[in-house]
Amino acid sequence: MEFPHQILIYCVQITTRLQYVLDWIFREQMSIDYRITYDKETWMQHQGPKINYSEARMHNEDILIIPHRLIFETGESVQQLNVNRWKKSTILFYNQPGALIPFDIFSATFYMLSRYEEYLPHKKDKHGRYWHTNSVAVQYSFLQQPVVDEWVVAFKKILERKFNIAIPHNDFTFLPTYDIDIAWAYLNKPKKQNWGGAVRDLLRLRIGWALDRLIVHTSKKQDPYDAYAWMDDVHKFYNLEPVYFFLVGQTGPLDRNIDPKTPAMQELIKHTASRYHVGLHPSYGSFNQPSLVQKELHTLQNITGRYILSSRQHYIKLQLPDTYRDLIDIGIEEDYSMGYPTVNGFRAGTSQPFLWFDLAREERTSLRVHPFCFMETTAINVYDGSKTEAYREAERLIMATKQVQGQFVSIFHNNNLGTGREHKGWHKLYQKMIERIKEPS
Repeated sequence: MEFPHQILIYCVQITTRLQYVLDWIFREQMSIDYRITYDKETWMQHQGPKINYSEARMHNEDILIIPHRLIFETGESVQQLNVNRWKKSTILFYNQPGALIPFDIFSATFYMLSRYEEYLPHKKDKHGRYWHTNSVAVQYSFLQQPVVDEWVVAFKKILERKFNIAIPHNDFTFLPTYDIDIAWAYLNKPKKQNWGGAVRDLLRLRIGWALDRLIVHTSKKQDPYDAYAWMDDVHKFYNLEPVYFFLVGQTGPLDRNIDPKTPAMQELIKHTASRYHVGLHPSYGSFNQPSLVQKELHTLQNITGRYILSSRQHYIKLQLPDTYRDLIDIGIEEDYSMGYPTVNGFRAGTSQPFLWFDLAREERTSLRVHPFCFMETTAINVYDGSKTEAYREAERLIMATKQVQGQFVSIFHNNNLGTGREHKGWHKLYQKMIERIKEPS
């Protein structure tokens, strides 16, 4: 790839961490190149765009960024974050009051993208997941701001103004994704399971649900979780290219999808894969069992007849670094699990994809992480089913992503887009959300 500009950076030490961040900020987000020099004289004589990334002040510097020790260290330790505000955004590692860039933007970006805080001792939720309240984003109330993207946008403007250069800007994009956890509510399930469900409905006086089950099985009504044709129409009308994640693992208390050996299930997967990008949804029961994840991957590949390179954890059951290492080992190249299952927002501070950095091994990996910021089941739980509050939250996140020309990634489930009694009408919220996304910024 050819870059229109190159930035010369003076620093006293280049580390894997620093190179990782510079590559992401300059090459991936700005589409410009950079070069490192340790020689002060070379840097002083350079006539093009340049940055002094050191504590040694020089006479002709336009931009001085003072480094924090984090970028030069190895291992993990509790950091003094020095949280402050800059250009309507929360910043970390504030160390230069009044400066053009008053914080170490490189260390701050690394801290967020690497999920550094998730390697430190922390409280877990009942599913063994990193609890969002541990995060600096929640503690300082910036979870629903893509702060890293905001820093990069502000940094771009400073570089353009200081050096009179034009830097390519990103375009806002929307990526709809779906988790197919339970393909059908009543159809294509064993008779014993259906009869047991009917008895439970009656014992709980859920008469409507029992009637639905009966009517669906007499072929007089569409299964309430069967929203697939409607979803196809939405994609065609709005020109969307979604990603579907299928749960094909062994049935368990939290893994309740249709058996992948069922012909109807195989036909659904094949039909979806013929139109859209399909990924694996590793089961809850496969957590920390890479052999099971690999078995599920082979199941999905055998059904689709193609290699599966994308994945998202069921229940967002993600534990760093083990989960990502396991995915890499079985050949997964793209992960879509970077978000919180219990609150919507930007877990890594960005809406943009990034390569995962294995902090425990101090190395950049080949696994590309696609963060999501809105999941409808999270909004259902947080707002007790209120569509009004859920839409307001989605709208806030959409606008925050548009302002930084980022990538808005949503998660919906087919069962919430259908006609089921539990969450009836959520398909209307989804369509309203898409229309808001498609409005000109």
